[in-house]
Amino acid sequence: MKKKGPATPPKRRQRFLSLAIGTSGGVLLASAAFWFFKKQAEHVVQGRADRYDDVIMETVHRIDNPAMHDVMEAITQLGSHTAISIAAGATAIMMWKNGRRQDAWTVAVSTGGAMAINTILKNVFQRERPVELARRIKLPKSHSFPSGHSLLCAATYPIVAHHLVQNRSVAAQAFVHTIAGVTILSVGFSRVYFGVHFPSDVLGGFAAGLGWLGITSLTHTAVDTSELD
Repeated sequence: MKKKGPATPPKRRQRFLSLAIGTSGGVLLASAAFWFFKKQAEHVVQGRADRYDDVIMETVHRIDNPAMHDVMEAITQLGSHTAISIAAGATAIMMWKNGRRQDAWTVAVSTGGAMAINTILKNVFQRERPVELARRIKLPKSHSFPSGHSLLCAATYPIVAHHLVQNRSVAAQAFVHTIAGVTILSVGFSRVYFGVHFPSDVLGGFAAGLGWLGITSLTHTAVDTSELD
């Protein structure tokens, strides 16, 4: 009877997100982001954010041409609930079909949690939207702080990008995450450009989103590592 050779160990996945922040890094990212959100929220509540909000908005709103408007209109849609849901949903379904159910649940929980956090925070702070005569799009009915587009992008796109390219080379993953980062910043800028958010709203959204990303990454890395060990 022919002896079976030693079982080939499963290929360990390249994990850019783990390399970027890891378990301890997830704690640090969440802690730093939520600390910054707390400070930002204090500035908003106490009115200290008004000074730099006005200066930045005045500067940004000097940019006004049809080409820029079209680009910003396309970019801002990437942070909508619809776009985020489609990106996360498609990724989760693909992961599920490929047998990566833990990854699919991570994406779903990350996005669903971000949407819930956004709703809760807006209802807690209830900040009014900017009064802007030069507003270029319809004013949303929800409250202003934090920016939901910024929060959802910061919490969702990095984790979606991670799951899509985690088996690729580190260089490829770094490239995709850089694109995700540029997209996140661009969406935040578009909200100020259109006059529907104060810059402090966008910063608060980034902070809350990255804080949730840190928690999501921490739990995912812990589960992923235990499965591979």
